[in-house]
Amino acid sequence: MADARSETPGFLGHVLRGLRGAVTLRLRPRQRPAPPKAAPGPSPTDGLDAAEQAALEQLGAADGYATRWPVRREVARSLASRQLVVVASDYVLLTEAGRRALTGRPRRD
Repeated sequence: MADARSETPGFLGHVLRGLRGAVTLRLRPRQRPAPPKAAPGPSPTDGLDAAEQAALEQLGAADGYATRWPVRREVARSLASRQLVVVASDYVLLTEAGRRALTGRPRRD
């Protein structure tokens, strides 16, 4: 009788065999696909209006750092959304992209 039971697993044997396979599948590392290449889109400096350009030049003249930056809120938000400046509660910082926008140099990859 004991031999017959070992050859044909019962319900618990099927469950354990299924769990063992599930655990094995989870332990295998996932192969993630490579991230897609970014499509060349418009530069963040495209379409700067006169006020935005003047604000960048003003910050560039201050060596890219200022504790006071008298520009309109819309101008500051626009430049920050394009990642040309970083606006903190007590300072404003010109980013590398902002410096490139001032000098007109192309982006490095």
